[in-house]
Amino acid sequence: MAFKLINARPSPYGRKIAIALHEKGIAYDVQYDVPWGNETCTPHFSPLEQLPILIRDDVEFIYDSVYIMDWLEARFPYPALLPSDIDARLLVMKRRMLGERVMEFAQSLIFEMHRPEPSQSWVDRQTRKIAGGLAEIENLSGTIVPKVNDAINQGDIAIATSLLGLEFAISAGLSPDLDVLRWRGRYPRITRLIEALEVRPSFVATTPATMDVNLKATVN
Repeated sequence: MAFKLINARPSPYGRKIAIALHEKGIAYDVQYDVPWGNETCTPHFSPLEQLPILIRDDVEFIYDSVYIMDWLEARFPYPALLPSDIDARLLVMKRRMLGERVMEFAQSLIFEMHRPEPSQSWVDRQTRKIAGGLAEIENLSGTIVPKVNDAINQGDIAIATSLLGLEFAISAGLSPDLDVLRWRGRYPRITRLIEALEVRPSFVATTPATMDVNLKATVN
C-alpha cells in the first residue's frame, strides 16, 4: 500500500495521524495544505473539507482524525495503539476523547479571542471546559511514564499532540498567551508524560511548523 497524508503544518490532528503512522512503521508521503485557502485540494478528498486526510493507493480517501486512527488500528493492528483488555481499552479511549475535546475547546477560545469584541460569557465557558478537561486528564494519568522504546497508546498521542499544539500556538503567535493554556508544570503527571513522549522519534519527526494564516480575517 502507498499512503499520502494531507496535512496542515501546525495541526495537532494531523500530527496525531503522522505519529501513529510512525509508531506502526507505515511509510507515507506528506502534502501540506491550507483548507480555507483559494488553492486548497481538501474538498476533492473530503466532504467535510477538513484535514487531515489519509489517501491509500490514490483510490481510498480516509478523513476525520478519529476515524483515521480507528481505520489504522483495524487495518494495521500491530503494534497496537489500543489495548485488547476491555477496561484498559476504555480508559485509553476516555483519555483520547479528553485530549481531543480540550483541543476543540481551546481552538474555540482562541478564535473567539481574535474577534473584535469577544463574548466574555463564551470565553469563560470555554476556559472552564479546558480547565476541567486538564484536571481530569491529570487525574487519569498514571505515575509511570513510557520510556523511548516502550509502547504508547492513542490516549497518550491525543493528549500530547493537543497540549503540545497549545504550546506551539502560543509560541507561534497563533494564540494569545492565556493562563488556562499553560499546562506544563501546573499538572505534574501530564508534564512528566509529555516530556517523556516529546523525545520519541515519532514526535521529533512530526514537529509542527507555522503556516500563513490570518486568524482575525478568518473569524471576521
